[in-house]
Amino acid sequence: MNTWIALLWGVPAFAALSLAMERHHEQMVGEELGIRRMWLWRAVGTALLLGSLLVCLHGWGLSVAVAAWLGVLTFAALFTGLMLTYAPRQLRTVATVCAVLAVAGLGLLR
Repeated sequence: MNTWIALLWGVPAFAALSLAMERHHEQMVGEELGIRRMWLWRAVGTALLLGSLLVCLHGWGLSVAVAAWLGVLTFAALFTGLMLTYAPRQLRTVATVCAVLAVAGLGLLR
């Protein structure tokens, strides 16, 4: 269960980090990226990545958690990259749904 929740945190994290890049921001939003927004998206993405790591740490020991986290991030980055390639405008919606499901999944952790 921790793996899925960490993956659900990883997708919006990489979506936020991609929103911090001018090219991807224009693809997804259709407007120019300001400096403040860029730093905000970077902070949000970093916080979500750390949240994903904390979910992994909750379920496993340090060494297993880091290895699992890196594996989960690989799949989240691949999914985000494919969404940016084929459906950039829908990535915001998918990332929002993943974030809502991740928050709901936190209630299932013991």
